[in-house]
Amino acid sequence: MKFANRTFIVSGDSSGLGLATVLDLLASNTYISILDHSPPPESVTLPSSHMQYIQINITNVNQIQKAVDMTAQWTEKTCAPRGGIINCAGVGTAAKILNTSNEPHDLDLWDFAIAVNLTGLFNLTRLALPHLVKVKPEDMPDSEHGVVIFVSSAATVCFVNSALGLTYCMAV
Repeated sequence: MKFANRTFIVSGDSSGLGLATVLDLLASNTYISILDHSPPPESVTLPSSHMQYIQINITNVNQIQKAVDMTAQWTEKTCAPRGGIINCAGVGTAAKILNTSNEPHDLDLWDFAIAVNLTGLFNLTRLALPHLVKVKPEDMPDSEHGVVIFVSSAATVCFVNSALGLTYCMAV
């Protein structure tokens, strides 16, 4: 896929793998709608015409929908067709099922990780996908609608594998 002059929604891109993804995309002359709870570092703000930052809580479906709608409007202004959804948002939960005192893993911590790493990414994908499929492949130099990408680290691989299963089902 050719990324240049296409718009990508990237979640969780203020640090880590998400930030690396944004920097890579910016080097490819890509338009990026950054969705995160905190803004990207100042070093990323140079080509501001090619990116917008929308503060969201990835566990809040209403905020996700608003961000997707804002991105769709921005895409119309920039004339950069939608290119894809890149899910980088994630939190790790470093805890044993039983701690050294034989107390069980904190269920609230688990539920939060599920809300961010699985439900949040699923909601972003399902809400942004209707906009992505509007892209006419015949109008694109690479003849593609766009892509959905899930980025994972060792800390979030369990959750992202669940999301990858969902992605496979969506693609079939």
